[in-house]
Amino acid sequence: MPSPGQLVSALLAAILALPLAAQQSKPVPEPAQQLARDVIWNELHERDRANRWEYLSTRTMAGQTLLRERIETSDGPVSRVLERNGAPLTSAQQQREARRIDTYIHDPSAIARKQRGQQQDEVRLASILQIIPQAFLFQYEGLPSGGIARLSFRPNPAFVPSGYDARILHALAGTMTLNLRYKRLIDIRGVVSQSVDIGYGLLGSVNPGSTFEIHRCQVSPTLWQTDLVDVHVRGRFLMLKSVSKDEHEARSDFRPVPRNTTLEQADRLLRQAAADHALQAQLGVTAGAQQSAAVASAGVSSDP
Repeated sequence: MPSPGQLVSALLAAILALPLAAQQSKPVPEPAQQLARDVIWNELHERDRANRWEYLSTRTMAGQTLLRERIETSDGPVSRVLERNGAPLTSAQQQREARRIDTYIHDPSAIARKQRGQQQDEVRLASILQIIPQAFLFQYEGLPSGGIARLSFRPNPAFVPSGYDARILHALAGTMTLNLRYKRLIDIRGVVSQSVDIGYGLLGSVNPGSTFEIHRCQVSPTLWQTDLVDVHVRGRFLMLKSVSKDEHEARSDFRPVPRNTTLEQADRLLRQAAADHALQAQLGVTAGAQQSAAVASAGVSSDP
């Protein structure tokens, strides 16, 4: 029979071993650099899929906010303005929008120009994504939790950028939020940490403190879409002119459309979306007027 001293010693040994056993049972996170590389690979290959979507876009730029219905087609995206600065379009403005879209979808040269611009943007974005794993050093910000990991990134001093896009990218520092199950990007935020000269400063520069954010949402079990783009850039151009770019776009209500959707089919869908929106706006105004009349007849102030 063990002595009391032996029992105490055995108990202490078991207690001391508990933290070590708990630590050994925790999964070791994948190296941050490899995780970032896997996520970027998935984002690049997601862009190869020919999925089409219809969604709402609220974009603020140059002091103006536009609410638009946007549809992706086999010939590129097409959008119709539903509201300007929070106000529904008037009947005359709706007619101008309808004529604008009708003119565009029957102008092959305008369609070709837009397609070229979109293809150039896609190539440029892909080239930027490809260098992210080499341009930055990644590390975890705390332990992953709930299938979500947060990484911080900073410029990799061993990376030598080539071209203006790569130089501006390499000046960023920030964070990435990732979905671990699918290894997909949820959010990336960056701030320019140092001034970036263009043409040795003769053509211009991007100032430190310029920021950007891109957020992604899951729209199906395997597909993700960008639902937020927020950009604030400060700098100067040609040594003389100070420039700034403030752009905020939020996207919502994603709905899949057939891959072979044509511009003519999209136009019909946009006309219906505009009619539905105008009706909802009219009903909202009518309901608001009725509520105000009811409050007034009751002799009650509508002020909060």
